Amino acid sequence: MGILDGLLGRYTPGMPDLDRLFELPAAAPALEAATGFAPDGTGAVCHRLVEGGPFGAFDRAQRDVVRLLHGDETRETGLSAGPHGWAWAHVTRPPDAFERLVSDLHMVNATLTAAGYGPYLLCTVAGFRRGDGPQRLLLVHAPGRGTFYPFAPRVPGETGEPGTRRRNNLVETQARDALADDLTMEPDTARWFPVWDAPGVT
Repeated sequence: MGILDGLLGRYTPGMPDLDRLFELPAAAPALEAATGFAPDGTGAVCHRLVEGGPFGAFDRAQRDVVRLLHGDETRETGLSAGPHGWAWAHVTRPPDAFERLVSDLHMVNATLTAAGYGPYLLCTVAGFRRGDGPQRLLLVHAPGRGTFYPFAPRVPGETGEPGTRRRNNLVETQARDALADDLTMEPDTARWFPVWDAPGVT
């Protein structure tokens, strides 16, 4: 079961807690010092899709997101839809522009919330990598709970069987311990839903 299956089944509508995203830039140095994982410049916001909304309101909110993200040559953006009623707005910046990336992700969330679609926000992810290695780490923000948790998919080929997807629990535990004093970590590991559908995760 992925994060979207879990959140679609358990998500309780309400106003999302978005400002905790701004904890990320201050927490990143602690994560790198303890684990070697540094921002890789990628991030994304996941939300449920709405069929137009009243008078096409949701479509207008999506266009507002695209318009606000457009026009910065140091930022790459895109939209992708999942097969089960959710979509991702993804943003890429240079790895050393992590604070600006977080501001972009907050802007996407805030724009949808201001349009009345806060309850449709599922999660925000920020990507990290250790040097040039293949192992990725995502820090996942669950807006309904205002908490973070780590998600580290095992590198393809390390899972033993072709097509098998597994998590690197050691990396996730190390990240949680490194960030315990800097981020509001999700204490219930049963809510650490895997984000296999996030952009760049295979």
